[in-house]
Amino acid sequence: MSDDRLEQIQGELAGILEERLGALDRILQQTEASTRRIIAANVEAERHQSHIQRLESERVTAEEDVIRVRSRADEARNRHAALIQERDRTRAEVHRLEQEVRESDVEVERNRQRIGTLEAEASTLREENNALRTKVKTLEENIMRMQRLKEELMSSVTGLAQQLRQASGAE
Repeated sequence: MSDDRLEQIQGELAGILEERLGALDRILQQTEASTRRIIAANVEAERHQSHIQRLESERVTAEEDVIRVRSRADEARNRHAALIQERDRTRAEVHRLEQEVRESDVEVERNRQRIGTLEAEASTLREENNALRTKVKTLEENIMRMQRLKEELMSSVTGLAQQLRQASGAE
């Protein structure tokens, strides 16, 4: 009956260990998927940045063509005003682009920190898994020692009971 209980306990421990291993595997897979998504997002951001630069180049070229055509038709005063407006727009655009770059840098840093956190968590989970394996092995060894001790005690009790019966039968 106690062997059945020990087997049941061992089965429960094995189930718990298997469940923890499954959970660790799922977390590891989620971490890997997150890393892949982050890398894909970075690649996509670089592609978009290249596209933005090309469009910005095309926009600047188009604006310069418009300014040249207007400057020929307008008097010097109108051309001067257009150049001042262009300078102000360029400054605003540069300021906006600088702000976007700063925001992108912050986002990249947050992603790097998140990756570091996830890697640390994965490492911790691996260490915990190893500790649990060691603990399970120790518990199994303790159970085996307890079983042997129980058998020895039961044998001793049986022997003592026989001696007691013999002693009481002899009196």
